[in-house]
Amino acid sequence: MKRFIQYQTDRLSAIPNMASAISKKISEFQFDYRKMLEEASVFFESHYEYEAELAQIKKKNTAYQEHIDIVENYKKEKGKLPIIKGQRSAQRYLEKLHQKIDKGELRIKQIATERLKARGERYIALEKLIDNILDLLDGPKIFSQFLGTMVLSTPLPNETVRCTRNEKNKPIYITALTVALFEETRLFYQYKSPYLKQALSDVIGDDKVSLMQRHDHKPFSKEQKMAYREEVLKPIVKATLLRHIGSYSPHAEAIYQGNRFRLLDVEERNKLLSSIKRHSYLYLSQGVGLPQKRFDKKEERDEFFAVENAKLEFMKQLLDFDNQGPELRDLIRIPMVYASFMLSTKEEYDYRNMYRAYDILKDGMKQGEYNANFCALFLRMVGRFPLGSGIYFISNDTEQIEKGIVSSLFPKNPEEPYVKQITRNHIQSLSQSEVLVVRSTNIYFDSTRENSGIDEAIFTQRYQPPYVWNANEVWEVQVPALVFWKKDGTIKQSNLSQI
Repeated sequence: MKRFIQYQTDRLSAIPNMASAISKKISEFQFDYRKMLEEASVFFESHYEYEAELAQIKKKNTAYQEHIDIVENYKKEKGKLPIIKGQRSAQRYLEKLHQKIDKGELRIKQIATERLKARGERYIALEKLIDNILDLLDGPKIFSQFLGTMVLSTPLPNETVRCTRNEKNKPIYITALTVALFEETRLFYQYKSPYLKQALSDVIGDDKVSLMQRHDHKPFSKEQKMAYREEVLKPIVKATLLRHIGSYSPHAEAIYQGNRFRLLDVEERNKLLSSIKRHSYLYLSQGVGLPQKRFDKKEERDEFFAVENAKLEFMKQLLDFDNQGPELRDLIRIPMVYASFMLSTKEEYDYRNMYRAYDILKDGMKQGEYNANFCALFLRMVGRFPLGSGIYFISNDTEQIEKGIVSSLFPKNPEEPYVKQITRNHIQSLSQSEVLVVRSTNIYFDSTRENSGIDEAIFTQRYQPPYVWNANEVWEVQVPALVFWKKDGTIKQSNLSQI
């Protein structure tokens, strides 16, 4: 099944390396994704309109053909055309029936052409969106800015647009987390999925390569990276992005009853999930389908579509939680659970819930709800304190409690995050270095407060349990994104000693 082609590496030059360029890219593909959702609603409506029209045309054509058969059979038996009531000429009547059938067949071809054109446009738009997303899933620094920006840009808990905006951004966030988790798991786990086994073997073989710049792995070559993107990551990204797109079908909208965020009873929820899965599958297979391409040789065409159909089948597996193995299910399910805390669509929401995500997943792992290997790798990657979350820590330099915003993935200790310190002596201050906040200085922990020499009542009154803060309140108001994401590569501990 291996496709022996030369991958164009020009696309890699589009990967941004400046904080400003990354922020611009994020805004662009968020806009493009919202456009895709709007177009998906149009697709679902037009799909059923087309199906109804086709059914009507085929029904009429069947009736016309039956009339033609009756007349022609009469002629065979009697040697002449019958006299037809209300018709001056049986021959003219036959001609009219044939014309009506031809008109119906022409409309069927027009519908097929319209659908094919729209499908091709949707395929190209989706490819562009995925390319832009994959440009930002290229190493821990750019990954961190991607995920952190999405969390920090979420509306505040009391903003009316919060649920709507989070719902539209959540699939992108889940997709990024899924790619990051896959990149980690494939280094330590042998996937059983036939498609992934074959694709990874074809693209990587026995090479120890990593997108995350791990010290024990080498970077991808340019062509290898493009092959990895096209044959491995793109199918994962496409399926993850489209998992929830079926919620924009008329059938799902009818279940929502005008409120996509209301609580559903068990029966409604089961009907909704079934509808979403069915329509997401429909959008993947008929809304975007396979790439449209011309070939000079039949062998090339057969090889191309053998690979593309294998990809499509793999993506269909990713869409179907009920009938897939635990590896593919948890590859997406773990990021989905985590994202439900980071970009919540609950009408009642407290930002402090995001700090519970780590423990919720850890407890689920212990109870066997998630693949233990996948969940452990995921928790090691995100740490206890989510990217974009706010913490308080005691600075031995200022001897004050300062504010920090978590700024990087892969903490060495899940309870000791890397942050950008944003205050100094309680005054707004930003630098290009990061701070490793060790446990003994983070007031989130009981032991830190107990050993601080500060009365617990002061902590309770000024900082409030669980002793964290909402970084969204200062994002782009007091903390400009472009300044925050500039890093010079230096890391200090919370006692400000250089690492």
